[in-house]
Amino acid sequence: MFLVGGTAIVIIAVALLALFVVFPSGASSADAVVLERVGQITGASSPAVLAKQDWGKGQLVLAGYTRNSQRRLAFAFVTHNPRGWRLGSYTDESADRTDIVIGSLLVASSEGGSGQPAWSAAVGELTDPRIARVEVTWSNAETTVGSVVNRAYIVTTPGTTAAKQARFLAKDGTEIAKVPINQG
Repeated sequence: MFLVGGTAIVIIAVALLALFVVFPSGASSADAVVLERVGQITGASSPAVLAKQDWGKGQLVLAGYTRNSQRRLAFAFVTHNPRGWRLGSYTDESADRTDIVIGSLLVASSEGGSGQPAWSAAVGELTDPRIARVEVTWSNAETTVGSVVNRAYIVTTPGTTAAKQARFLAKDGTEIAKVPINQG
């Protein structure tokens, strides 16, 4: 009887150990994951989540921070697993808010992965408070629209395709700016 009970305890202990090794706990939110990653960058200051969008089994998150007096944008896909949020993919780039008349514009894409359908995105921060939404036309002839939150935006489309043009629109649909996008 002791052998059966002892074996059961060993099996439960091994299962619990495997749970913590194979599925280590993640963060409590997608925001926390991205802010933790930015916090690991030497010299990064004032990190903040600017915008996010649900995507697949997680979220696309845009954050901004300053490093060596230069504004940078971090863009990540964060997965939601049974034991918390974990970083799936991450990139960051310098963001010159004077690149275009209304703010910054960065383009990224991913082939996808576990829980992450392939995506292409145009993201940025805005300096013009009149802008309420951003419309992006892609090389596959699709046009998608993203709304502005906290003076930042994320515009996505499924699959990996190049962005060709961005239109920055006021609440009533008036065009504030139109920007051609040249992707190498």
